Amino acid sequence: MKIFFKPLLLSTIMISAFTFTSCNSEDANDIFRDDDMNPDDNNYQIIVNPTNAGSSDRTVDITANAASTVDVKVSYSTDDDNKKMRRIYITKNVFSSNEGPQPFSFPDGIGEKKADGSIDLDGDDKSSFDFTFTFNTPDNPNDVVQYVIWTTNNRGDYRDISDSNSIADNAYGTVTITAGNGTTSTGFKEFSQTILAAPLADGTSKTFVSVFNNETYKISEGIETSALWDFGYFFGLNTKASFYSTYDFPQSGFGGKSVEEVSGVSQAELNRCYFGLSSKTSADFDAINSGSSLENSLTTASDERIQGLKEGDIVEFLDQYGNKGLIRVTDIVEGNGTNGKITFDVKVQITAIPLKS
Repeated sequence: MKIFFKPLLLSTIMISAFTFTSCNSEDANDIFRDDDMNPDDNNYQIIVNPTNAGSSDRTVDITANAASTVDVKVSYSTDDDNKKMRRIYITKNVFSSNEGPQPFSFPDGIGEKKADGSIDLDGDDKSSFDFTFTFNTPDNPNDVVQYVIWTTNNRGDYRDISDSNSIADNAYGTVTITAGNGTTSTGFKEFSQTILAAPLADGTSKTFVSVFNNETYKISEGIETSALWDFGYFFGLNTKASFYSTYDFPQSGFGGKSVEEVSGVSQAELNRCYFGLSSKTSADFDAINSGSSLENSLTTASDERIQGLKEGDIVEFLDQYGNKGLIRVTDIVEGNGTNGKITFDVKVQITAIPLKS
């Protein structure tokens, strides 16, 4: 089951370009390797294994010239035959962007990419690997970019490193690169014009949205992307335009079938999200320009559904990862199916990636 309000322990990463090398060479991850590179020549290294939790071996802080590259040797291993390393997950946090943690999009041609954006590990690398990452430093002086890498034994969750972690709940490596003195991340972002379609019974409408990456999703996309779904749109005969958490989404939205039945994802794995109608005006919404001003203004988000929405409504929300925000409804096209949709603006305070305590 998802854990609500896990401790917030870190913020995460950006990778612009990298290569991999490894001591192993007889499996399907050969594409990760560059035989001309020797990992032992690197000045920086992170090591993640079952015995070094809390150790400085898992982190490296680098100061480098802007718009350059740095090589870091990354060594992972697990001793549990029942929890082999099967995927690599990477999130990103470019501090100057103020977007908070985001999933990294691996370049094409780098390993076998899964539907959720993670990379498959094959062969001998399931027990251990030594890869060399070539990281881009920040483009601008005084900026910071942070990279976090972890492995899972199954499908994982970008916002919960403990989910299916193949080494331990808190096993991850962190590389922080500063160009100059560095900055701090405000953890605040905004996005607009996200459109959710009223659900179709076959699940092919983009009805669910992720606060994490601002994308909308079809429930028919199923297990691979379900950890990203936060809430969905529904238009009812009596309830009219409504938001529901993915966990609480009504069965009538999919022809009498539950989200669990349509997606193949158990309800315990579905994300919870809480809503409340705010007394704030559109002018108040426009005036919010930081995470601190946003956090201090939220008080009412407590229900997993909010119904009867109208254009101009301001809605408070709180997701299960601790992200807090406001939604301003800008347009509603009434109706079900392909005709029904809602457009809205979002301002949200992004937390660090949460882990189990």
